Amino acid sequence: MPILLRLIGFLRPYRGLVLITALAAAGVMATSLTLPYLTGRVIDEVLLDQREDRLWPLVGAILAASVARFAFAVVRRTVSGRVSLGVEYDVRGLLFGHLSRMSLSYFDRMSVGQLMSRASTDLQIVRFFVGYGLVFLFMNAFTLILVTLLMLLIDWQLALLSLAMGPALLTIAWRYTRRSNPVLLDVQQRIGEVAQVAEESAVGIRVIKAFGRESDRSRHFGRTATRAFDRSIDAAHIRALYQPAMSFVPALGLAVVLFVGGLQTIDGRLTLGEFVTFYLYLALLMAPFRSLGTLVGNAQRAIAGGRRIFEVLDEDPGISQAPDAVAPPAGSGHVRFEGTSFGYEGAPDLLRSVDLDIPAGRTVALIGATASGKTTLTQLVPRFYDPDAGRVLLDGVDVRSLRLDDLRREVGIVPQDPFLFSASVRDNIAFGRPDATDDEVRGAARLARAADFVDALPRGFATRIGERGFTLSGGQRQRIAIARAILSDPRVLILDEATASVDASTEREIHDALRAVTRDRTTIIIAHRASTIALADELVVLEEGRIVARGRHEDLYSVNDLYREIYDSGLTRPDFVGVEE
Repeated sequence: MPILLRLIGFLRPYRGLVLITALAAAGVMATSLTLPYLTGRVIDEVLLDQREDRLWPLVGAILAASVARFAFAVVRRTVSGRVSLGVEYDVRGLLFGHLSRMSLSYFDRMSVGQLMSRASTDLQIVRFFVGYGLVFLFMNAFTLILVTLLMLLIDWQLALLSLAMGPALLTIAWRYTRRSNPVLLDVQQRIGEVAQVAEESAVGIRVIKAFGRESDRSRHFGRTATRAFDRSIDAAHIRALYQPAMSFVPALGLAVVLFVGGLQTIDGRLTLGEFVTFYLYLALLMAPFRSLGTLVGNAQRAIAGGRRIFEVLDEDPGISQAPDAVAPPAGSGHVRFEGTSFGYEGAPDLLRSVDLDIPAGRTVALIGATASGKTTLTQLVPRFYDPDAGRVLLDGVDVRSLRLDDLRREVGIVPQDPFLFSASVRDNIAFGRPDATDDEVRGAARLARAADFVDALPRGFATRIGERGFTLSGGQRQRIAIARAILSDPRVLILDEATASVDASTEREIHDALRAVTRDRTTIIIAHRASTIALADELVVLEEGRIVARGRHEDLYSVNDLYREIYDSGLTRPDFVGVEE
């Protein structure tokens, strides 16, 4: 019931349209109820009493009621369709807006496929129920009340006999709800798993083909789809048992009423017209009872889908902006970590009491083995994550007290594997500054040594990049990402293996540009190449989440065994740098 009430709450912005839908639905049912009455009048007054003068007025009334019913039905379907689509639009917007506010830790544990399933399959089920299912529930309730009253007016004893099936139907519906709810929820979860495997396979198709694992992946998808199929079969079996039962009971009651009512008509206690009218009303009454199973099933599926949607909407964003958050203070990018510790959810601390001061305008390179905490440390600056202990300051202010959008505009990031959108080259470069002029975009591309290859593309800067940028080489994607960061003009620039995917010649070109870009800007570099490390004013060595040494290369090489081991490995020697263009 709480989930159902929350789903109904989505109708609040459409109260006026819902009222119109309800009135139109009532009009449909009211005009439908006149038809049995008029039919009974035709039988008694025209056929039995042989009054031909009553034929045309009654036929005209039937035609008028039919036309009115048609008009009400058109209005109901049109307006309820508008409400249904409006709810879908609103909920999808709520989902996307909430997801955009979630911290990265949420996406670390929630798969994209599950999220897509909730934003598509679950949302469609909810939309149809809220937009149409509730209308049918209202119409059925209206029909039950009004038809029952009319039947009681015709013959109260026969009406009570007709309603005797109600308790049995309610019992069956209750048992159906109890059995189907957990199964339907599991079906929705399994469908999400199918979407997850499909999404991973589509995104990772190059890796799948590179290792020749198409058949294995297909079998994995088949096993996942089979689990969803098996649970869907379980749900179908439950429906196959209970929905026919909810149709059988009314049919059994109808047979009893026909028998008793037929006897009363033969005995003269009911006229033939009254019996036909009662029977037609009873047939109208059977429709809500027969559809009860379908409506209950649809409601259960909507509740299961709604529960999965609310699981997302109720999730705490994790990283939230303080109510009294302020804009970053004036400054040049002084970054300071004070006693900073951090561990990913369910894992031991990756950073342990890190104290690091990076004066404004300085370039610092973070050096360390894999999983030493280099990338994690830099992700605390724009508040992708919050430290478990200690704090991070930007120009003397704790980043948790700054407005998120303003903070992240002041921190530019060039990741090792840059993500590009399915948009033009210009739009990708100007992503952080949509209002940038063409000259500014071209200037950033020139600094990143991207202008030449972009001009060589079929439509230059207007060339549309394929999904995730795979129509470009790794080095080209990297240079566009660097241009994107440069154009934002951040006070702090983070380069996470920013030249890892470029050849030696391009790397030298980018280094020339980066020297100019980083000259008066605070820069944090994560790198293993000696040529990239050479850009730094100071090196910071991390081991198991702690800073174990800092200084210049010539100082650290002679006194720090870890740094010397890392530097002497092939990863950092410039003569081992391969060509990846």
